Amino acid sequence: IHPAAPEELRRGATLQLAIMNQDQMLIPGRITLTSRAGTLLPISTKSGNGLAIREGVVYTASGQANLTLAPGEYKITAGRGFEYSIASALINIAAGETAKRTLILERQVETENWIACDTHVHTFTHSGHGDCTIEERMATLAGEGIELPIATDHNKQIDYRPIAKAAGVTSHFTPVIGNEVTTKHGHFNVFPAIAGGRTPDHNELEWGKLFADIYSTPNVRVAILNHARDVHSSFRPFSPRHHLSLTGDNLDDWPQNFNAMELINSGAVQTDTMELFTDWCGLINHGLRVTPVGCSDSHDVSRYIVGQARTYIQADDGDPGSINADAALDAFLKGRVIVSYGLLVKLEVKASTDAEKLNGPGDLLSVKPNPADKQSTMLDITARVLAPHWSRPRDVQLFINGEPKFTAEINPKSRKDKPFKTTVKWQVPVADLPHDAWLTAVATGEGIQSLHWPTAKPYQPDSPIFESQTFSCTGPIWLDTDGDGKYSSPRDYATQLISSTPLNPKSGTPDLRVLAKSLAKHDSAVVNQVLALLLQKKIEPAQLITAGIGKRGKQFQQQWRQTIQAKVEQRE
Repeated sequence: IHPAAPEELRRGATLQLAIMNQDQMLIPGRITLTSRAGTLLPISTKSGNGLAIREGVVYTASGQANLTLAPGEYKITAGRGFEYSIASALINIAAGETAKRTLILERQVETENWIACDTHVHTFTHSGHGDCTIEERMATLAGEGIELPIATDHNKQIDYRPIAKAAGVTSHFTPVIGNEVTTKHGHFNVFPAIAGGRTPDHNELEWGKLFADIYSTPNVRVAILNHARDVHSSFRPFSPRHHLSLTGDNLDDWPQNFNAMELINSGAVQTDTMELFTDWCGLINHGLRVTPVGCSDSHDVSRYIVGQARTYIQADDGDPGSINADAALDAFLKGRVIVSYGLLVKLEVKASTDAEKLNGPGDLLSVKPNPADKQSTMLDITARVLAPHWSRPRDVQLFINGEPKFTAEINPKSRKDKPFKTTVKWQVPVADLPHDAWLTAVATGEGIQSLHWPTAKPYQPDSPIFESQTFSCTGPIWLDTDGDGKYSSPRDYATQLISSTPLNPKSGTPDLRVLAKSLAKHDSAVVNQVLALLLQKKIEPAQLITAGIGKRGKQFQQQWRQTIQAKVEQRE
């Protein structure tokens, strides 16, 4: 086809590229080289000197790249992760020619005082699989705009700082030492840790002992349950055999002492984008304080993109190279976060009786109905959906106690190079809430097909049908509607209801007809928690359904049947 060997051919032309922001300053970024038809094209230049290079993809830590490649036509696309626009150019380079191009990127998604964090980052150097060396990782982190990367190689605690300094990227991010504690009964990202210090025992199988070991590891404050629906070492943490999704119950009576959980892992997405979100809602209704997490689990330069899914933490990001990690982790553990995977949804709530106070993720809003006019006290709820021009959101939902309350469809008109912003407002009468509750917002959109930032297919698919989606959700906003100054979970209400229900004199168990009547005043989240607690007393869901809760128990009953079947079949 060609009269020269491939390596000789691919040294036939030179392309000098620069990425700049609106202020004409060089910035790190990702460059994608494709044919006009959209095929990644090879590059002769190898990684090094601040560049991480794979077929058709170049990360530059400095904002500049001097590449050798074959003569021909190229479509060049530059970007810098979720927050920036992309810029493209077509160029035809002749043999022996040196072409120069500068591509200008615009900051399009406002994230001031929100730190871009990826809690799940690997290197080939220390994890032993994937293809991204620790030197290449520095360029990819800077190129995707990750401000707080957590180093989580398997059962190792690695300090990125010396490598970041050598690569000249210390102004772009503040690395944190962590560890993916990789056991046969689940994977857990733990941080902050000490490089070379004691590591948790990854051979421990009992969660109680494991978590005790994790939290006794010097400096560790965070333990994230990773990819809970994936099978590793023939074990799936949230298999129906081990876990009731609706209520967050561990069926092996293991302590669930993780304080965060991955909802979107862009290197291991689920066939159903909402599946892990639903699992998380069950944990919150159970009364657990679990921070929602977005992360990449990237082991690669390009195949799975570092920081594609990320967690925004509400803390000062004015100087990415000197982030106060302790303050960021304080906010993280309080749930002051937004999970982002190609979209960003922000949520604010205020009471109509308080015109000033706005409450966001992690906040507690205490509000009671006006006794004189119970319908006059309203929750004014505002959701804002943000995206760069190349991402397309489609809807935003408000969830109360894990159940969808409102849905607003979004149909963004295509405006070339213009970012997407929309605001949706809802009102909920406080009197309509039967008890304390919690709120979150979810935005979803079309998956990214463009090779400059393609969203992945499922890591372990459970259906031949898959529609790629982008996703964002907020941490919980807690509502105290009884004025006692604290939030009570559906599990708290369920426990109180059962304990206050008179016993049936014949069976010595709670009178199910009385209990069913009491549940008429509570939402489905409390009903499900009651059903889970009754199982501990050997009372089947069908018995309470027959006693009077009807359809409100059917979903739990179906899930319980799946559990029985999984246990009989010993199926993960």
